[in-house]
Amino acid sequence: MFDIPPQFRARARHEPDRSYAVLVEGPDGEVLVGATGSLREVRTVARQGAARLFGVPVDQIAEALLDVVIPQPPYGRDGQWVRIVATGDSTGGESLDVGLAGQAHWFDHEGAWFVTVPGSGTGVHPSEYLDFAPVLTEDEVAELRSCLARSVQPPS
Repeated sequence: MFDIPPQFRARARHEPDRSYAVLVEGPDGEVLVGATGSLREVRTVARQGAARLFGVPVDQIAEALLDVVIPQPPYGRDGQWVRIVATGDSTGGESLDVGLAGQAHWFDHEGAWFVTVPGSGTGVHPSEYLDFAPVLTEDEVAELRSCLARSVQPPS
């Protein structure tokens, strides 16, 4: 059993298959405590892993004491075009944006991407919901360029 730190630090490492390896800072350095395919589960895996690592019940690791860092994945860059391939709709239905192309920008605070889809708006999507090497039609490229050009024009 180790002394319980005042705050627990964890980091998600992006894996090539778009899963997340979760590492927790322990007394002897970072320790891999688990993996998940869902951004939504990273904090849960980190809490459970920290509890195992420090030999305490999970409920002793309050959300407020858990600092999880999710860096920008190496396979994505700001401003690149992506295709939305899935969504996490809690009602069980699929979003109307699935299958649409958009422009992605990293949203560090959420560990996810702002994706702007022409005619639909902007939404936040985790990496596992995006295709970072989409094949785009000429119409999609034209629509993206038009939408992006309008968004940088000053109001008249």
